[in-house]
Amino acid sequence: MKSLLLISVALLSFKVFTVNAQSDITPDFSNPVVGLIGASYVDPEAPIGNTSGLTSLNGASYRGIADYLKGTTIHKAGGLVYRENAQGGATSDGANGFKTMLQQAQELVEHTTMWSDGSHMKAVVLFQFNDCKHTLAGLCPTQAEVLAGPVANTLDTIAYLQSQNVKVFVVKMPSYEQLDLALTESIFSAIIPDFKTANEAQYQLIQTSYEDYIYNEDGVTVIEAWKTFEHIGDGLHPNHKSKATAAKIINKTLEKALLR
Repeated sequence: MKSLLLISVALLSFKVFTVNAQSDITPDFSNPVVGLIGASYVDPEAPIGNTSGLTSLNGASYRGIADYLKGTTIHKAGGLVYRENAQGGATSDGANGFKTMLQQAQELVEHTTMWSDGSHMKAVVLFQFNDCKHTLAGLCPTQAEVLAGPVANTLDTIAYLQSQNVKVFVVKMPSYEQLDLALTESIFSAIIPDFKTANEAQYQLIQTSYEDYIYNEDGVTVIEAWKTFEHIGDGLHPNHKSKATAAKIINKTLEKALLR
């Protein structure tokens, strides 16, 4: 009898606790989810076992901008939620065993939970991939190669995202003057034989191609996040201050677009 009484009291206590606990829960599943795709600027880690690309940042203390974007909004109960699907060393066509740009986007969209009020993947931010910037990713001496490679892959990814009712934001790449690709070449050529980076004319070709075919695409919002860009000493990757500033610019743009 005593045992039955104790069990009844325990069950009643558990029921009361459950009801009280549920009443204290404030779900935040209505927050807009923003996907981030790209290469080492977003997440410096390459897939485990993949030794292609500029993988010197693997396992290092270098933070991708995904960390900074999460930091700008983590304290806000009703803020944006950032989800990255990027790989250090990635190219838009998936060369060297990486995910393609389209694969990164598809995985983000398909992996996002569908609630009764629809998908919460509201936007995706596209950062630059490694295409045409160095020999490991393949240099692009002609505009035809730029258009057939990264531009075509980016347009395919934009079309897919828009077909899924996902807003597209593209972060404008740093200028050639902000980088020091000659320094990048001198550092990595000591490790990787015959390593070369894009010269100024080749880099400008990438920029003008994006300006003509990507930045003017219907429904695409371009974010100039790298207004104050300084590298970490390798000529290529943004330092802490640059990423912190860029994250604030990106987050502010997205909040205006998605939290109205």
